[in-house]
Amino acid sequence: MQGREQSDRQWVIDVVNGNVKLNREEEAEEWTHCCIYKIPSYLHDFHEGSFAPRLVSLGPLHHGSPHLQPMEHHKRRALLHFLDRSKHSPDVYLKALEAVERKLRACYEWPDELPVMESPDFLNMMLLDGCFLLELHRTTSDEDTSGYTDDDPVFGPNRADFFADNKTHDLVLLENQIPLLVLQTLLDPLGERSQAVEAHKVAYELYWSDKYTSMQDKRGMHLLHVYQMTTPWGDIPEVEEGLKNAEPYHKKVPSATALHDAGVRFQVSPSDGSMDFSFDGGVLKLPYVVITPSEETFLLNVMAFEQLHVDMDNPISSVVKLMDNLIDTAKDVQLLVDSGIIENRMESDQEVAELFNRVTKGMAFFENSNLKGVRTRLIRHCKRRQNLWRARFVNTYLRDPWTVIALLAAGLLLCLTLLQTVYSVLSYIK
Repeated sequence: MQGREQSDRQWVIDVVNGNVKLNREEEAEEWTHCCIYKIPSYLHDFHEGSFAPRLVSLGPLHHGSPHLQPMEHHKRRALLHFLDRSKHSPDVYLKALEAVERKLRACYEWPDELPVMESPDFLNMMLLDGCFLLELHRTTSDEDTSGYTDDDPVFGPNRADFFADNKTHDLVLLENQIPLLVLQTLLDPLGERSQAVEAHKVAYELYWSDKYTSMQDKRGMHLLHVYQMTTPWGDIPEVEEGLKNAEPYHKKVPSATALHDAGVRFQVSPSDGSMDFSFDGGVLKLPYVVITPSEETFLLNVMAFEQLHVDMDNPISSVVKLMDNLIDTAKDVQLLVDSGIIENRMESDQEVAELFNRVTKGMAFFENSNLKGVRTRLIRHCKRRQNLWRARFVNTYLRDPWTVIALLAAGLLLCLTLLQTVYSVLSYIK
């Protein structure tokens, strides 16, 4: 702390003496490229263990962590295998990375407590981490394990389960990213052709099990950004609402059971790979989602990225917020499971409810225009008393067939009694 205070004091002295001046161009360029952030400490406190790598560090923010050192040996092996197949010497790759070093450094939000790395150390780290990812992609997605023994724990065809299970966790962490520019540079160190699409493909296939398809003009900044762009969680179709005076965003959508009690029926949206939400005629259509134990880490990191990156849309944060409103208890989860909307791969419905109630803690949320109409109509549907009365009548009297039969019998008896009364009155008049 004393060293930090001395540094701050010296910085102020330098400002007073005119040695430090505002450089608007340099400042603007810094924030133009910044895309890899240090998670705020309060989010770490809320979600302990969800932002820190378990096995491998990528980039400078966790570089040198003692518990991640065993994987450094495997990174060095990956580099040797990469160079063994390459047409270029190590110097060619280091010079290519050096040419874009300024851009690579600008991608990181460097915390004050992290010492700035010297250029050789930074470039060596980018080379090792980039080659590690390329070799990982070659031996997993492309299933090309040539050069590695069958029992290689990381790159072999019979790799250890501990690595396979934890790999995806580390790849989706916001603090554990390297720019895709690193992969582009290593794929074409001489700049003979653009490798933006190939780097995007490598990033995509490292996480998703299916093969990459063209993303048109979309280009990710790092692995997590690629996953944010390609996950069904973030694909909300644009809708023309024509809605006036929408409900304020702070108003909560009723839970699934509350909506059901108000007469809302649940259906799965047509399966086209997008998060299609609609509410019309008392039917709420929701997209089919699979909830797995790894979902929490992915959602937390991608929501943090959406909220820390300037001018970033918030599709996943908005969907998670809506699902959190719909799910309060295990009964809400069970209702959505029974409706075919949620496939629960957790141990219980209670775990899914706790997941959605937990991931929103500490996060900031704002309105997504594509969900505004659905949210507003759901809230207003539950405000109308006739909808509540109709739903209560149906739930009370029309659920059980014997209750329906008894109700019809009672109605028939009432009609017969009225007819008998009318007949008696008419007979008396005559």
